[in-house]
Amino acid sequence: MFLHSTMELALRQSMKHEDLTNAGKHADTTSRFPASLSTNAALMASTVLASRLPSTTHVFSLTLFSIEVFGLFPVFRRHLKHHSWPLHLTLTIFLIVLASGGLGMVISGGGLGYAVLGVILGGIVTLLGMGATSWWLIGLQRYKNEIHGPWDPARPVIRRHWD
Repeated sequence: MFLHSTMELALRQSMKHEDLTNAGKHADTTSRFPASLSTNAALMASTVLASRLPSTTHVFSLTLFSIEVFGLFPVFRRHLKHHSWPLHLTLTIFLIVLASGGLGMVISGGGLGYAVLGVILGGIVTLLGMGATSWWLIGLQRYKNEIHGPWDPARPVIRRHWD
């Protein structure tokens, strides 16, 4: 039961970090750094997960990694995106490849072949998730009623005669 509640708390804090980070990006475009509340939620989630680790070395490693990923890396990504779009794109592709390969190795139990399989499947899922669904949603635009702006409520079209 303790493990279940620990994992649930960590998951909720991670989701809170994601929500607050995205809300901070869209609400205030002059902000230079992520909101401190989302960073605190992410570090809280990693602290909860670190409480389940067997040694203080593992706890220190996870905490240090969390500080780097949630605190320092977003600042670096924002700086890189501002100064060089091609390097930002290269870093994004590298992170997708690294995450897909790592996931393939973790799920299968290890091995370079499974890492390559994970990269291939991760690339396909990423392309389908980002590319195909975007084209599909753009194609659905022709079925949308005209809205003059995001502030205008949609007016229903009431037809008296069915075609």
